[in-house]
Amino acid sequence: MVHPGGHYTISFGIDSTHEAPQMQLFRYYKHGDGYGRSKLETLKPEILGNRYVFSFLCEENEKSTWAFTLVENDDYYRGATPDIAFEGTGKFSNHLSLNLISVGLIDPIEGVTGMDSLARLLVQAFRKNYTTFIIDTIYVNYAEKHPTLGDKYPADRHWFAGSSSEDMTLSELGDWPKKGVTEALDIVLVHRINELNVLGYAGLFASNLVGGMGSTVVVGSKTLTTTGEISLTAAEIVKVAVHETGHFFGLRHTTSTWADLENYNDVSILEDGLDDTPFCPELLKSGLYKKVDSKARADFYMPYGAFKMVNGFGYGVSFSEEDCPDAHLFMFPVSTEKTMREFSKQQLKILKRNLMLIPH
Repeated sequence: MVHPGGHYTISFGIDSTHEAPQMQLFRYYKHGDGYGRSKLETLKPEILGNRYVFSFLCEENEKSTWAFTLVENDDYYRGATPDIAFEGTGKFSNHLSLNLISVGLIDPIEGVTGMDSLARLLVQAFRKNYTTFIIDTIYVNYAEKHPTLGDKYPADRHWFAGSSSEDMTLSELGDWPKKGVTEALDIVLVHRINELNVLGYAGLFASNLVGGMGSTVVVGSKTLTTTGEISLTAAEIVKVAVHETGHFFGLRHTTSTWADLENYNDVSILEDGLDDTPFCPELLKSGLYKKVDSKARADFYMPYGAFKMVNGFGYGVSFSEEDCPDAHLFMFPVSTEKTMREFSKQQLKILKRNLMLIPH
């Protein structure tokens, strides 16, 4: 995924048994019922330390999907590519506003007196924890008051994301059509998510602050368990929103769950690759597994059959926090009273860089 005006680098360790490869860049585009690709350019690497570094600028007018191949002497490069890093810097602001959207009937929430009260807790938490962002303000809106979609979201009916409509992400509520609210991060609060033990979800690096697919973070006021509904406190709702917003701006779980590995079919994401976010093997051994329904898949094309999944975040797993050196980080995949209190320095750096890549 690349964004307008973004400067990007793709780098990896040098394999001394092969000549330096060249990189061919391709752009994917819709073509009929499928997708096509067009070649953009061929890049030669710069050598920095023991790494090949390929640099390029995205001159597109909107975000798009690019791919690359590595070539050596008119054939595919067959050397090793250890420790691949894909990084970008953008020209946009590190300022961000929030838009809390209440959908349908929300039962009383422990710890607050209403949506305005919850919004104050949200903005306080974001300002405290997203320290590389400047959080300007938070808006409060109600789906039933949407100027064109209000009738679809009656205020006297509970909304179940995943069953009340086909769109589990309620993406049509993104980019709220009101002066000053557009291009804010849309945090959508529903009665609950109709998936077992799931508290919230967001697309991984959804990177969309202007409406449409991938423009929302969805949080439930309750969670569905095998024994019925459990109400979340205001503090828990805020914690879920902070966690899922981390996914929205490109952070993975510090320790992957079995569901993460299955959904991406990629064991390389067992941990997030950052030096200051430890990995917890005990959590993986615990059998943490949240089967995400196919409806939850973000409708976003990735080449060769890969796809993005919304990131489930849930309770119901037996493990010891003391065995997990990453349990204090917000991107730990399980929430308890003791877990998830901060972002690491590297995570905060990534969050800022990714925000500044996204037009807003």
